[in-house]
Amino acid sequence: MRIRNFLFIILCVYSFSQTYPEIGSEQSLDIITWNIEHFPKSNQTVNYLTDIINDINVDVIALQEIENQNTFDNLINNLSGSWFGYRADDGNWGELSYLINTNFIEITHFPYTILDEYEHYFAYRTPYVMKFIFSDEEFVLINVHFKCCGDEILEEDYWDEEYRRFIANQYLKNYIDSYFSDENVIVLGDFNDNIAESNINNVFLDFLNDYQNYFFSDMHIAEGPSTNWSFPNWPSHLDHILITNELFDNYHPNSSFTFRIDDYLSGWGEYDNYISDHRPVVINLNFPIEGDINDDGNINVLDITLLINMILANTYSDISDLNNDGGLNILDVVLLVSIILS
Repeated sequence: MRIRNFLFIILCVYSFSQTYPEIGSEQSLDIITWNIEHFPKSNQTVNYLTDIINDINVDVIALQEIENQNTFDNLINNLSGSWFGYRADDGNWGELSYLINTNFIEITHFPYTILDEYEHYFAYRTPYVMKFIFSDEEFVLINVHFKCCGDEILEEDYWDEEYRRFIANQYLKNYIDSYFSDENVIVLGDFNDNIAESNINNVFLDFLNDYQNYFFSDMHIAEGPSTNWSFPNWPSHLDHILITNELFDNYHPNSSFTFRIDDYLSGWGEYDNYISDHRPVVINLNFPIEGDINDDGNINVLDITLLINMILANTYSDISDLNNDGGLNILDVVLLVSIILS
């Protein structure tokens, strides 16, 4: 018995000393959606999450299924840095919640729920909205957790799971179009459905058809191999990140990915037993600094050298065209030197 207890302690020490990769940076806005199943899933969940979150260097984590307020408070208190946490309600229900790292962002509107009058379609957990500033721009974040389950067939039935998700998407899109039409909006969470299925049963058609204004940043994950899906137990990809057209220029194909935390543990079994049955999905949005032509986070002589080389080679890039005249020339060099000196 003593040997077994000793081995368990060694295993815990080994697990909690794991190093997780930095998936964010100071130059990008780094956001995660993460369904942490029935939090806390075990008496070790907070220890695991503390180590993971302290290592990965992100700005905001949108959470689903946070059931215990006291344990959530313990998690917040254990985190390094200036983390704040908010939960939609102080009950035993699996609430929508946020963890916010205020080192690089400023909260401008504390989280609040919307569309409460349509709670049936949102499985009685209506969207949870917050606003914040990053890189001198304001963002609207909308955290959702749609109705689960169903038979993958969309039927016009008040109680049909797919129909409830379909109507929830309609109400949500109408709300964004009405109140956030020209803002940087990110909708993320456990949507409990596949964004890549056939049109006849696809509950996301309203968003997908409005491709000029909306884009699922994780569509390539949904269309890709199941090894990268967010819900391996089915397997399926249920956790999504939707952005509006104001953010299209800040996104690139590698901006969104599933964070396979189980790769840094002993495997899926350990992750599923102690943390969750969902993997988190990440988005990194880049906001170039004016004059930072080589995108290294600094503006210096290296940027001047690169700009001059581009002028001599008769090449062009938007980020180098500092005076926005459609070409690269000595005027851009003068502006770059002025930025450095200022």
